Amino acid sequence: MPSTRSSTGHSKPRVHLSVSTEPERKHRTTGTTAGTKKHTTTTTTSGSRARTGGGVTKRAPATHHKRKPHLSDKIEGAAEKLVGKVTRRPGKKAAGTRKMRGTDGKNSRTKRV
Repeated sequence: MPSTRSSTGHSKPRVHLSVSTEPERKHRTTGTTAGTKKHTTTTTTSGSRARTGGGVTKRAPATHHKRKPHLSDKIEGAAEKLVGKVTRRPGKKAAGTRKMRGTDGKNSRTKRV
């Protein structure tokens, strides 16, 4: 015989939460709105630090040589990646991934004439 909710002690009313399926609008955190003006201030610094930029120079990021991998490179890389995964050698797995993507450095150095 099936038991009722009141006899099992779970007689709380069932609450069905309504979830809206409409897309949410993104809130703007920066920028100007229609009725406000953006307030800007300027500061002036004196001394050698203002002219040199504070002594911090950023180097341009190194470009990573990428070649177009051939079908044989993709097959060899997949096999190497599988061997690395099975033998639990993350370096071997990473080398296979690089070979598949063409970022392994093959043909990166050309002979100078």
